[in-house]
Amino acid sequence: MGIREMAREAKIKGIHLMGTGDFTHPQYLEEIKKECEESDNGLLLCDNTCFVPTVEINNTFEQPAGKKRRIHTLIVMPSLQEAEQFNEFISKKSKLGVDGRPWVRMSLAETAEECYSISKKSLLIPAHAWTPWYGIFGAKGGFDSLADAFEGAEKYVHAIETGLSSDPQMNWRCSWLDKVSLVSFSDAHSPQKLGREATVVEGEEISYNALFDAIAKKGNGNLKKTIEFFPQEGKYYSDGCRNCLLRSTPAQTKKYGGRCPKCNKKITKGVLGRIDELADREEGEKPKGAPAYESIVPLKEIISMAIGKGVATASVEQVYLKLIKEFGNEFFVLLNADIEKIKKIKYEKKDYLEAVANAIFRMRKGELIIEPGYDGKFGVVGL
Repeated sequence: MGIREMAREAKIKGIHLMGTGDFTHPQYLEEIKKECEESDNGLLLCDNTCFVPTVEINNTFEQPAGKKRRIHTLIVMPSLQEAEQFNEFISKKSKLGVDGRPWVRMSLAETAEECYSISKKSLLIPAHAWTPWYGIFGAKGGFDSLADAFEGAEKYVHAIETGLSSDPQMNWRCSWLDKVSLVSFSDAHSPQKLGREATVVEGEEISYNALFDAIAKKGNGNLKKTIEFFPQEGKYYSDGCRNCLLRSTPAQTKKYGGRCPKCNKKITKGVLGRIDELADREEGEKPKGAPAYESIVPLKEIISMAIGKGVATASVEQVYLKLIKEFGNEFFVLLNADIEKIKKIKYEKKDYLEAVANAIFRMRKGELIIEPGYDGKFGVVGL
């Protein structure tokens, strides 16, 4: 996940702007400085790919007194200079350089206020907001609202990241989230995972101001849509007990008394159940002016399912590269490429391309078979 590796993969995926990640790590910060040049529009450039300084931190604090919290928070800064100011501040509350995602002994409110004091155009975004562990609304250690979590500093929070196990439609059930933007990002731990989720911003130029305005000035129309995982594929969608291979619905969990009927340990409450607890709208309701979203399965997974070969096999890689060469990038193949044109591509194994084209068509229609994920176990997608 070095800067150059990400820049190279971004072109294949069809991503124009990415977060650097991990700017609090001294060695990685030096790599960012070495590999990137600062542009006139407030972004960093590496191999003609745009970056903005980002880091995910682990806020560790007690709120109220005696109640331990650990919440993952995404910080976005307008420049490296402001990123370094943030590093200087948290170095008193964290040991930087130990991990890419530092543990910071600081409340969410204090973090938000400090970010705002460094730059009024910084962004603090609760990361994977509904994840049972470390999500701001997670079933284990989370809060019931932004107001509860930020204690007056929620005015500095302009967005939440919905995470792999939820999508906008699920979040729309909570009217108290209408005031913030719903954004989605890759949460990638390898270059190949880039683009499994994304946020689409429209504008005349790619700039930090355009990014900030689209997210912070909700309703200005520039946040066009998000590109989403099918939430059932996320590893915390359903309730369950991974050790016993038990997946349960919220109703079943309630029937079990919250404990696994096999081992009697507490069932891990998933995102679906947690949203159901905090929702004040019925399923299917959409807030006025809410951006659209599209759901995808990564292209290599689609190819793998369609041709019956493993994701990491040479056969899948060859088909993948052929499609990228023909259409330019992965997002275009998944969302926009003409299905009949895919079938007509000159390739030695025409049956492969026909199968892949049909699989992409079914994905776009949402006609997939998904065994939902639970308790840290990813869901399984089938055709």
